[in-house]
Amino acid sequence: MGRSDEVAGLLCEVGLALDDDDIADRLGMNRHYVNAVCRQLADAGVTTRFRNSDGKLVNRWKHGSVMPESSVARTTTTPTRRLRRKRGERARSNVETLIGGFSTFVRRFERSNAFPGPSLYFHEKAIAQRRRHSSVSGLLADDRFFECVYAVLPSWGMHRMGKQAAKVGDFDAMVESFRSCEPVIDQLWDLHISHVSEAPVDELAEQIWSVLGALRVSTSATRIVAGSKALHHVLPDLVPPIDRQYTFQFFTGQKAVNSGDERAFLEWFPYLAEIGRRASTPIQEALDRGGFMATGAAKVVDNAIIGFMQADSEDVDAGED
Repeated sequence: MGRSDEVAGLLCEVGLALDDDDIADRLGMNRHYVNAVCRQLADAGVTTRFRNSDGKLVNRWKHGSVMPESSVARTTTTPTRRLRRKRGERARSNVETLIGGFSTFVRRFERSNAFPGPSLYFHEKAIAQRRRHSSVSGLLADDRFFECVYAVLPSWGMHRMGKQAAKVGDFDAMVESFRSCEPVIDQLWDLHISHVSEAPVDELAEQIWSVLGALRVSTSATRIVAGSKALHHVLPDLVPPIDRQYTFQFFTGQKAVNSGDERAFLEWFPYLAEIGRRASTPIQEALDRGGFMATGAAKVVDNAIIGFMQADSEDVDAGED
């Protein structure tokens, strides 16, 4: 099987828009070969090749194209591909386990009362202020709301005194970055993580990332953590907050992502939406009973992930001698 089959097989399997560097890394292939193959596949109509929101050329499997039959057998033999599959298998296994015991994990989180004090107080204040608004324009004009969000971020670990490089950024810059995204946020305003259908979820993830990538919340170049925690308070029923200790490790087993923030979010959000969709009943039950930090559907998904990781950590500790 040739390189074209390997690249086509990867794009068909992943379903995401990948740039040439990412494809080369995943397949252990020379980047120059990948570039030539991607152009050939696009010319043949097998894939689409376009510039993403960052202006970088990416490649996506074209719906309706026929996947080369030889791709599946060959791609699994490449060491870097085996590593990628292993990470994917971890995410899929954790998602299935989480959904199967969703209520148990949510109640585990609620019993832990893990985030009291300012982290709870300012979060609830921000969400209450958010719920007062029925339109994006009204919310984004509300300085009081942004003051609440600005207070949440340090209490959620986004800012520490001293030489630590990553800190919450300038208040006015954060507010202006949100307001510049108003047209896109308006399109997302009424969406609910439990009602996102499977078909457009990849496009929805890209739409959300176009906001996350534009926000100026932290002085760090990393956007996924601070951005998601801030955007969660604007879209509390759609975008869960993402953090390194729980979300990152739930999907990857690590507290860092080597593939970049954007790629990680585009891979993880479909899983988060699937959890929201398949666990819609226990999510609503947690909201109805007013469980600890059950301030929106997306936060309940996050609560379940935290409960899952708390239980997983306890199992590991119990196994140590």
